[in-house]
Amino acid sequence: MSKKITTVCGDIEPKDLGVTSLHEHTYLDMSISREFMKRYFPDIPKEKLAFRPENYTFLKSGTYLMSNDLAEVDDEEFLIKEYTYFKEAGGKSVCDCSPCGSGGDINRIVSLSKKLDLNIICATGIYTLTSRPPELLGKDDAFYYNYFKNEVNNGRDGTDIRPGMLKCAIATMDANGIMDGELAGVRACGKLSGETGLSVHIHTDPNIPGELVVETAKLAISSGAEPDKVHICHMDNRLCADVPVASYLTDKNLARNVSVETQKQLLDLGVTIGFDTFGMPLTNDNYFVTEDIDRLKALLILLDEGYENQITVGCDFSNKLLGRSYGSHGVARSLEYLIPMLKKYNKESAIQKIFVENPARILAY
Repeated sequence: MSKKITTVCGDIEPKDLGVTSLHEHTYLDMSISREFMKRYFPDIPKEKLAFRPENYTFLKSGTYLMSNDLAEVDDEEFLIKEYTYFKEAGGKSVCDCSPCGSGGDINRIVSLSKKLDLNIICATGIYTLTSRPPELLGKDDAFYYNYFKNEVNNGRDGTDIRPGMLKCAIATMDANGIMDGELAGVRACGKLSGETGLSVHIHTDPNIPGELVVETAKLAISSGAEPDKVHICHMDNRLCADVPVASYLTDKNLARNVSVETQKQLLDLGVTIGFDTFGMPLTNDNYFVTEDIDRLKALLILLDEGYENQITVGCDFSNKLLGRSYGSHGVARSLEYLIPMLKKYNKESAIQKIFVENPARILAY
């Protein structure tokens, strides 16, 4: 039986997916994450959280999640404008990776897809412990598995609009490692992936140690998912993380450089990874935030080592601060920056793999 890809407007053939970003967002509500961010940024004056030009630089530290103007994306005109840039750059499809509790109105996502003539694949699943609604907190593997399975079979949020991917996340740790409430989501998605063939996409926080990211990938596989259906997100936002900021600042002989050791350990398991934060304008003094030139260097290294069949790209477009409309690169960044650079550095053969073939293979079931 031939495989399909499920979009919010119905099933399509893999060959019709085209140039794809595997990790973006459309309508989104991350206001529930404010409490998480307050641990890092306590006592921020309200006036500094307003979305005004004089605050843009400050908000790029991550405090945008605490802003009433930015935590929710609910502006159709803005989304149409930004995703039109993506289409004009050659894009045809995107994955909206917002899971249960943070995604916007699914009916509006369908309307957006039709107005843009853009394939949108939505997710079912669960996000971090600090970003879950009360009704999805403190549940076990069986609850999450049944919840996700119901949405896969019957439709998301009580509609008949079916998801085409599974989403879970690791970001919260205690003395024993990643908290079991987040691993429960991984296990549930891994089991459902094994039964349905849907891919499971795992959000990773840059502060999670690389060895625990690798163990999480193994957990998804042992729970039932095929390795090539396990996709580890944001593997480009930790490329300079091997050197702690404090060590770098206090040791005059210590240098920092791009490291792809965690990425190679994952790839050698047979999973796929996302370089999916191209154009991300965040700045932070607590850890080294990757810049696009670092992402490009790491990608070139991995392509040289033969991993072109296991990498996808994107921008994790998630709020107005990232939009071209407000001075950032926007959702077209991966296309407009990466394709010319891959051609310049003699990696043109990888473009079809990264943007077209790999996403289609991952999403087809």
